[in-house]
Amino acid sequence: MANQSLDLLIELTGKARDVAARALAQSRRAEQQVVNQLSTLDQYQQEYRQNLQQELLKDGMSPSALTNYRGFLQSLEEAVDRAQKSLERHRKQVALHQQTWLEQWRKVNAIEALLSRRAQQERLQAGRVEQRQTDEMASQLRRRPGHFSSSIDSSH
Repeated sequence: MANQSLDLLIELTGKARDVAARALAQSRRAEQQVVNQLSTLDQYQQEYRQNLQQELLKDGMSPSALTNYRGFLQSLEEAVDRAQKSLERHRKQVALHQQTWLEQWRKVNAIEALLSRRAQQERLQAGRVEQRQTDEMASQLRRRPGHFSSSIDSSH
């Protein structure tokens, strides 16, 4: 009965560990998407700044075009800031999911170790019982008069 309860507990904690692993994988994918988005925004921002500098050095720029460029660069900077904050949130979420998964993994391993020790103890106990029975049978055989063990004992 106790082993059945532990088996059920292993199954339940195993499922919880698997759910935690899926949540961790999902949050890592989301984090990677934000990293990719941030990288794209940074690259786009750098290219746009270089284009602005080249246009200014090449032919100059009208005040309205310069205002448009600066406004767009400002919106890019805001998008980068939002992506960085989102990345911070995702990293915290990944850390939380990783901790949850690790706790579930430890629970499963602890229960499996307990079951393993219990099974080993049962095997040892069964071995002892078998040894006692064997010893008892040998003792009974030696006590019987005229049994072959007495001829073996006398030959020694």
